[in-house]
Order: sequence, then C-alpha cells, then structure tokens
Amino acid sequence: MKKISSIIGVALITSFLFTSCIGTTKSSNTVGDWYYEISRNMGGYQISLKTKLTIIRNGPGDYEYQLKETVTDAMYGGQPKNEYSSGKLEEYIKDNKWRFSGGKFGNRGGYIKVPSDKWDDYKPYEISVHFASGRGNSMTFTRY
Repeated sequence: MKKISSIIGVALITSFLFTSCIGTTKSSNTVGDWYYEISRNMGGYQISLKTKLTIIRNGPGDYEYQLKETVTDAMYGGQPKNEYSSGKLEEYIKDNKWRFSGGKFGNRGGYIKVPSDKWDDYKPYEISVHFASGRGNSMTFTRY
C-alpha cells in the first residue's frame, strides 16, 4: 500500500510540474511589428539605434522572427546603416522565457519575458527582450 501511495504521489507531483511549466500562453497575441529606439551622445556625436522586431506565426507553436536594425552615427556623416537578421522562436516556453533560436537574438541568448497572465485575452502593448549575462542590455519593444 505504501508503494502505491508513493507512486501516486510522484505521479501527481510530476503532473503538476508538467502543467505548471507549460500552461497555455497566448503567444499568437504577440504576432506583428515591434519597435525599440535608443539614442546616445558619445564623444560629442549623436548615435541612434532603431530596431524593428517582427514576430511571424507559421502555425501552432511555429514562430519566427525578423530584425531590422538601423544605426545612425553623426560621426560618420549621419547616413543610416541597416542590418538584418532572422531566426525562430522556440516552440515551448519554459520559466516564462520564450527563447529566440538562431539569428542575432538567438546567438545572444535572447528571450521574451512572458508575463504571469500569459497574454490571455489581450494583445500586449509592449514586450520585454532580455539577453544572457554579458550579451547586451534588455530592450522594451512597443507597438506603434
């Protein structure tokens, strides 16, 4: 009887951990274009970075992303310079982190911080992207 109780206990704990880790996240509510912008004065020259993050849904659990970064540096004549990158978003969200795979954000250990409400029943106004330690500052993207 003790053995059966132990097996049932382990099964219940495993089931609870499995469902609490995965849960239902409305990641489809994040599909679309997101924008981030920062400007700094460095050495007397204005430098600005504009980033457009596009999240694309190909089907259930199948997401990709595209980046367009535009750097404008007054020191070099102020001509905008564009850089492009793309990759995927992992199918499963773990510990409220939706990880990028491949591309610039994936290579930096990037992930989207998923809020505790998991975007249920609304489209968020902003999302927060974080990176692995020493791989960059967090970025808060907004919709226009």
